[in-house]
Amino acid sequence: MSKLDFSTVINRRGTDSYKWDAADREVGNTETIQMGCADMDFKSPPEIIEELHKVVEHGIFGYATLTQQYAPGIVSWYKERHNCELKAEWILYVPRIVVACSVLVNTFTQKGDKVILNSPYYPPLNDVTSGCYREVICPALVEKDGRYVMDLEALEKQIDASTKLMILVSPHNPTTRIWTREELQAIADFCVKHDLLLFVDEIHSDFAAKGQTFISMADIQGPIQDRLVVVNAPAKSFNVMGCAMSYLIVPNAEVRKRLEKALDAAGETDANDFGNAVMRVAYQKCGYYVDEVNAYIDDNDAYLRAELPKLFPQVVVKPREGTYLLWVDFTKVFPNEEVLHDFFTNKAKVNVLMGSHFGPNFDGFVRINMGCPRATLEEVMRRLTSAWQQCQSSVQN
Repeated sequence: MSKLDFSTVINRRGTDSYKWDAADREVGNTETIQMGCADMDFKSPPEIIEELHKVVEHGIFGYATLTQQYAPGIVSWYKERHNCELKAEWILYVPRIVVACSVLVNTFTQKGDKVILNSPYYPPLNDVTSGCYREVICPALVEKDGRYVMDLEALEKQIDASTKLMILVSPHNPTTRIWTREELQAIADFCVKHDLLLFVDEIHSDFAAKGQTFISMADIQGPIQDRLVVVNAPAKSFNVMGCAMSYLIVPNAEVRKRLEKALDAAGETDANDFGNAVMRVAYQKCGYYVDEVNAYIDDNDAYLRAELPKLFPQVVVKPREGTYLLWVDFTKVFPNEEVLHDFFTNKAKVNVLMGSHFGPNFDGFVRINMGCPRATLEEVMRRLTSAWQQCQSSVQN
């Protein structure tokens, strides 16, 4: 019998939650259902909670050294979950993925250099890269046979000698694509051909829809290994974003040495007690949690995929391959994003991320976070239904 409960609605307000408290301040009320920020409204595994309790009960929160379970846990997890062989010496500590991106951009590129980041993009990666005074090239993913793909042939015409880095999000946020081995190989070949460093964000790697299999870029062999930096964290998998514990996978010794030196210079090498607690047990004891939360997300996906078109016959719910997110096209339902935003945020009091958040060409889309109890999604549908009926009534009158 499972010891996990994903069905109970837990009130996160008043805990300084970015997803709930910060978003409440943004919308100006505490009645809105917050579904924007991509963390889950589920408790973390009991093993992690117990380990964190031990840290708190000890009562001393001094300077920490990185737990010895850190690298071995990552190596075993990638092998067991993704059939990917890593070496412990490839792994570097970093507190957060966006920190890793900033350090890498500043270490391996110069001001004015170009960096590739597909759109729709994860906004913090775009923000930190442009904030480092790099020119971000944002080639749009294109739809082919109902799924988003990269057009590397078109991208080849957009780059030049000043293009130094490609950033890949895998699985992709917000489209949820899990790149195939053939796609990953093509990206790797592109980077080798054009002398690009490849930075791959795999934070959603443990979320795959039923029938899908995630493949790590670290499993792609050949010359890409000498220009590859993968970043990941237990954050999404176990809902522990607040514990600030991530890692870099860097096969090439020289690239690794430069990154290690840059992280040290940036003061980003100190572990913390709570992140250590997570790393002592997450990858060692909590695989079952990831299995069960994936199954729950699949059910939530099926629910919304059935209910949204009943209410909005012209809506297009894009296929989900990974993540616990849903990418939904409302362009045939609402005339523009301003009306779409007003409907969700003001009329229905459901706060989701608008498509423009992910780039300039995605007005009319929304990203919905399904990492929540079914009861929350049912309340979302009740609110959307009520608001839509009122809109239709107003039109008829």
